[in-house]
Amino acid sequence: MSEEFIPQHKIGIMSDTHGSLPAWRKALDRFGDVEAILHAGDVLYHGPRNTIPGGYTPADLADAMRAYQGTLMIARGNCDADVDQMVLNRPLSPYVTLWWQEKKILVMHGDNFALFRQLALDFKADLAISGHTHIASLIRENGTIFLNPGSTTLPKGKDPASVAVVCERGPSIFTLDGELLHRESW
Repeated sequence: MSEEFIPQHKIGIMSDTHGSLPAWRKALDRFGDVEAILHAGDVLYHGPRNTIPGGYTPADLADAMRAYQGTLMIARGNCDADVDQMVLNRPLSPYVTLWWQEKKILVMHGDNFALFRQLALDFKADLAISGHTHIASLIRENGTIFLNPGSTTLPKGKDPASVAVVCERGPSIFTLDGELLHRESW
């Protein structure tokens, strides 16, 4: 007999919202009650190489993110500009580092993946979070789990729009509709 595991502590991970308010709202619904949200960048602007996503209302998304009452940390993406930081009224840092549940976490957008990978390995991060590719993935290398939650808005590859949740057992990637795509244990 197995008892259902209900995490006591969890954080939500997202990336590449690209101005879509409906995607932000679906991600929040998927996360439920989280201690923090980590965003791996490309927050408001859709980017010159992407189509305009459904629900593209960057000003409304900025309003919703400013109104969010919880902890929200954002690593600056290649589509993020100085004006985005002004309207979000939150820092957009080149990278975010934190300790959570005795785990060292590094967040960068990932547009320079070679640099990101080396920083994560040198930092001996337990979890290294990136976005940029819009493809969800979980890969372990030398004790570091590399997590890309995919894109909430403009997914590429075979997976649909997705986010990740990290709890005491490890990270998991879910579609915005709740289907489990990938899971890794610490």
